[in-house]
Amino acid sequence: MEPTEQMEQTIKLVAIDVDDTLLTPDLRISLPVQQAIAQARRQGIAVTLATGRMFRATLPYARQLDLDLPLIVYQGAMIKDSATGEVLLHHPVPQDLALEVFDFLRSEGLHVNIYVDDHLHVEKVGEEALGYMGLARVPATLVRDQRRLLEGALPTKILAIGEPERMAALVEPCRQRWGDRLYVTRSKPFYLEFMNPWSGKGSALAFLAERLGISREAVMVIGDSYNDMDMLEYAGLGVVMGNGPEEVKRHAGWVAPSNEEDGVAAALCRWALTEKADT
Repeated sequence: MEPTEQMEQTIKLVAIDVDDTLLTPDLRISLPVQQAIAQARRQGIAVTLATGRMFRATLPYARQLDLDLPLIVYQGAMIKDSATGEVLLHHPVPQDLALEVFDFLRSEGLHVNIYVDDHLHVEKVGEEALGYMGLARVPATLVRDQRRLLEGALPTKILAIGEPERMAALVEPCRQRWGDRLYVTRSKPFYLEFMNPWSGKGSALAFLAERLGISREAVMVIGDSYNDMDMLEYAGLGVVMGNGPEEVKRHAGWVAPSNEEDGVAAALCRWALTEKADT
C-alpha cells in the first residue's frame, strides 16, 4: 500500500527487523533509534521485533528497548512473549523434511546450524560457527552427530552457511525441490534457511496483529532483506532501509535512510510519531 499523510495518525503497531535494520553494523541500537522507539511507545504505538534470530539472541535487544510484546523470531516460525517466555506460536520443521534437508546440505559440503528448543547445535566450531556466534551473540552446543539429533527432535529452523554466490544459486533449486513443503529464504547473503511452510514474518505478524486487535492497515513494517518481503507486503506501510537490495526496495511504500543513518528513527518520525522524539 502506498503511504499517505493520514497514516502518521493511524499507525498502531510497528514491527522492526533486527540485523541491518534496527542494528548498526557493529550490532548497536543507536541513541536516535532508541529515542524514537521510546517516543512511539509513549504515544501508545505497540512495537515488536520480527527477525530470523533465535529468541535468546533477540531478547537482549527487546529488553534494552523495554519492549513488552511477543517477539517474532526464527523468521516467523515462533512467536514468544518477551516478558513471560510463553510460546504463542511454534511451527517446527517436520522430521522427515528436516532429515532430507540436512542430508542435502551435508552432500553439498555446507556448514549446518540446527535449532532445537532455542539452542544452537553444530558439529564443529569452525569459521562459520564462530562467525555466526559472534553475530548472534549466543553460544553453540557441540553435538557429535547432527543427523542423530534430528532423528529425535523437531527443529525450529535449519540454516546453511556458505559463500554468497553459492547460497544465491541454491535458493531456487531448493524452492523447486521442496515446493510448498518448506519455507526457504535468505536473511543474509551467506545464509540459506529452511523452516516449516507455515512460517514467514508476514503470517506471524498477521497472527500477532489479530491477537492485538489491530488491522493490517494500521501496521507499519521496517526491514531490509528478502526475508522481510512477505511482511512488507502484509503491512499497511512497508518501509525498506536504504542499505537493502534494490529488489527488496521495489516492495517498499517508503525507502528510509540506511541503518548507519538511523533509518528506523527517520521512518518512525516520518510516519508514526506525532511529536518529536526526545533528544
